[in-house]
Amino acid sequence: MNSPNDGPMDGESAGDLPELSRDERRRLLAFARAAVEAAARGRRRPVVEPSELTFAMRRRADCFVTLYRHGDLRGCIGGRSGAEELWRAVIESATASATRDPRFLPVEPHELPTIEIEISVLTPQRALTWSDEADLRRKLRPYVHGVSISNGFRRALYLPKVWEHFEGSSDIVAAFLSNLSRKAGDPTGTMWRDPATRYEVFEALDFGESDADLQA
Repeated sequence: MNSPNDGPMDGESAGDLPELSRDERRRLLAFARAAVEAAARGRRRPVVEPSELTFAMRRRADCFVTLYRHGDLRGCIGGRSGAEELWRAVIESATASATRDPRFLPVEPHELPTIEIEISVLTPQRALTWSDEADLRRKLRPYVHGVSISNGFRRALYLPKVWEHFEGSSDIVAAFLSNLSRKAGDPTGTMWRDPATRYEVFEALDFGESDADLQA
């Protein structure tokens, strides 16, 4: 369990969600699309002109870019350093999702027409302190919190939208955290109950090419 001096977090909120206008979201998706297409075709990353960037797009923020093909996951990679401006983080994450997700082969040019892109802009991760399992369950907010867990060399992260995959579970918290533990490399799926496991939570602003309000 984390020490109270590790940056206490009451679980109510993981931070303020970023505010992006419709036009800013559409521009970021266009950057991601250009990056995926360039990566698939073996070309250089797209060049972004300063005039295309707004203040919100220049703010430093972590993001993940998720690729879907025919509704199935095709790649998902992001950063957690908070060191990059958002527009650059989007391009880098899109490129990585198309070429470096170890679960998939790189995206091929013939797949591009069927690829759909979604961006998740994250709030800063904050430590969630917990005293026991009941306390952990009380503080976690399904469908709102993304969760990062770490224990020794094992570490894994789920975005908030991953809660949806466990909607039919009789115990959604246990199902979510057990699978997250396995993703971290724990075959027993019990790492989440280990008192030495550290938790960080965050929230995410999700938007994608299929969103009705972003259609041209």
